[in-house]
Amino acid sequence: MWSAVRKEVVTNAVTGGFLTIIASIVASYIRDERIRNIAILFWFIAIVLLFVGLPYLMRLARGYVSLHSDRSFRQRSHIQHDLMHQVRDACVKMLPYAPEYNPPSITEPKCIVSSHPILEKNKDLIVSLLERLVELFQPLVPPGTKVWASIRDRRADDCYHTFARAGLYNQSRKYTSIPLHKDSSRVILKLKDSVDWRGECVMVTGSTMGPEMWEGKKNDLYGEDKSVLLAAVLTRSWHSHTGQWTEPKLAWIIGISADRENIFSTLHVSLMKQCVDMFSLLANVMIRCDYHYVEPKN
Repeated sequence: MWSAVRKEVVTNAVTGGFLTIIASIVASYIRDERIRNIAILFWFIAIVLLFVGLPYLMRLARGYVSLHSDRSFRQRSHIQHDLMHQVRDACVKMLPYAPEYNPPSITEPKCIVSSHPILEKNKDLIVSLLERLVELFQPLVPPGTKVWASIRDRRADDCYHTFARAGLYNQSRKYTSIPLHKDSSRVILKLKDSVDWRGECVMVTGSTMGPEMWEGKKNDLYGEDKSVLLAAVLTRSWHSHTGQWTEPKLAWIIGISADRENIFSTLHVSLMKQCVDMFSLLANVMIRCDYHYVEPKN
């Protein structure tokens, strides 16, 4: 595919050539050589000004429209997130009290680290939701950008394993994916700090943002995670007697990734938060499907 700059150069060259031919034809009808030369000179000056000034004016116009659109998108996404956040919290408060999210113990003697049974039971639903997530973000990136989504779940080895993926990604990822430990992974710790200290469940990261924001792994060689929105999905319960949330646990991590750097920014955070609220509501309902706990009295 041609880049936007190359297309603009070719378009200008073709248009310039066409206008030059028209100028030559028109000039041939002028009998006075002096007037003809002056007309041709002014014609070429007009063409130069057209190709220099018009793109500049067009860029200014596009920049203004884009800025206005970005502000509108940001404001709308923020309002929608607030709405979804309130609905999520209201629903979870109505749910029965449940213990913290705990995956099944390591299976002996094979030492198989399994995901939560309720997660396995609903894998088709999870994949479908990830596919919708990709469809939501795909129109927000430049044409030709590959976008894919993933979910990691915490298991008995205290690591977050990739449970499912959707979108455009290299299928070999599943053979080389490495679990991320909850206490030693740089990315996980960054995400936890974002939740604990700033109350932000979404962070902008990516393999091109350096060691401060990313943890290099073998799968980075595929070049599919240059820009990433990483989100924390928490499970918890509402204690009506204290009026506080209890048993918070980072159960899942949702990621939306792109194969171009700087694709995602703070502009997309509110939209991603809406998605996190939906996954969070799902997670909080799912962990209660196997439990029937009564809220403690004190």
